[in-house]
Amino acid sequence: MNTKELLGLKVKEFRKQKKFTQEQLSEMVGVDNGYISKLEVGQNFPSLKTLEKIAKALDVELYELFHYTDIKDKNFKDEIIKIYEKLNKEKQFILYRVAKAME
Repeated sequence: MNTKELLGLKVKEFRKQKKFTQEQLSEMVGVDNGYISKLEVGQNFPSLKTLEKIAKALDVELYELFHYTDIKDKNFKDEIIKIYEKLNKEKQFILYRVAKAME
């Protein structure tokens, strides 16, 4: 994963923690509605000024947008359990089938 993609994932993570939509964040930052979407998938790389606005809107320090978790340090089991618990029964079954198919 490259820096643009990692930054996008980090912005998305903080945005979701704040329960902001992409549109809400774009309004707070003063960018086009599609800008945040493209940023989150690694298609856009913001200027320093825009990064500062994003950090302020998300109430995080600028450096936190570049603090990426090393993939080998990630506890995927806990993450999957958290996701599973938020799903309805139908989606839990779909997740189960996907996991089962990967065995």
